[in-house]
Amino acid sequence: MPSSKPDKPAPKQRPKRREARNFGQLGLDFTPTSAYSYFPRKESEPMNHELIESLDSKVADLLNKYQVLKEENVRLTEENERFKSDKETLRSRIDAILGKLDGI
Repeated sequence: MPSSKPDKPAPKQRPKRREARNFGQLGLDFTPTSAYSYFPRKESEPMNHELIESLDSKVADLLNKYQVLKEENVRLTEENERFKSDKETLRSRIDAILGKLDGI
């Protein structure tokens, strides 16, 4: 049954606008990066050098292993192609033998 109350008019929609926000209230600190300063400590410099040397040797080892694996991949790809060719040759020979046996 319909209601006897008149329908409410739709509320007027206001255009949305961006409000200025105070991020300080949220506890967020937006300090410009230029305000931060970096002062390397003297005792950390030899350790950094050792880390760089260690990283350099690990990268060199990794590159050597990559080169070996790359060469092995080429060799295995060629070997795989050779096996495929041999397989096709054997298949054709077996088919020829089976054809001769069917003829007997």
